[in-house]
Amino acid sequence: MHGLLRQVAKFATIGAGSTALHVASALFFNSALGFTALIANFMAFLVASAFTFLGNYFWTFSKSGTFASTIPRFVVLSTGCFAANQAIVYGVTSVMLLPLWVAMLPVVALIPAFSFWASKTKVFVVAAPSR
Repeated sequence: MHGLLRQVAKFATIGAGSTALHVASALFFNSALGFTALIANFMAFLVASAFTFLGNYFWTFSKSGTFASTIPRFVVLSTGCFAANQAIVYGVTSVMLLPLWVAMLPVVALIPAFSFWASKTKVFVVAAPSR
């Protein structure tokens, strides 16, 4: 159990850093560079995803699986999380007409929780040897 708690703490640390990086990047791209909310969020997603993959691959899950086998699974997870993320941002900013920072609240609450579960059980796992 000690190892699991350490892994959760590492994932939370990477996740908090990634979330902060995502939110700060989205707000920067939107307010400082004038990108639309959806484009700002997309750019921030790319920045945060690179940070998340590297942090989780090298630190949280200690290189579980090969780089080549892990990247495609991470891309699938990230794409799904991005789609959910964009749907939330679109709904809040374009349908509800609220500012981007309001959209970041459900993004921060929902996306990381799902991502931990999928990363732990589907992405950063050692693939069974092929026969």
